[in-house]
Amino acid sequence: MPMDRTERLNGIVAALNDYIEVVRAYDLDETAGLLRMAKLDLQMRIHDISDEELQALCEALERGQAASGAAAGCGGNGTGLAHSHASLVLPATPAADRILLEGTRPPKRCKRM
Repeated sequence: MPMDRTERLNGIVAALNDYIEVVRAYDLDETAGLLRMAKLDLQMRIHDISDEELQALCEALERGQAASGAAAGCGGNGTGLAHSHASLVLPATPAADRILLEGTRPPKRCKRM
């Protein structure tokens, strides 16, 4: 994705973070949920994550949670997850380029459009 477009979309994500905080302060949880979905959609587009990749990640996490419930009574590896081989295939781009941490924002720039 071109850098200018990425920067603009990251700016929208940052603004959505602010809006989410505002609507949550007014106890508008459903609206906050909708804004979080819009934020996720933008982040997926910025980092070129497909719906299939997100679905695979969600399924892997669900399997891990189900396994941790079963492993809690049968040992486990101390992390709450059972020992297993990963079957999740992710794109080959560096992980650092694909992860957005909550609260991190690109530097603000004053541009006139």
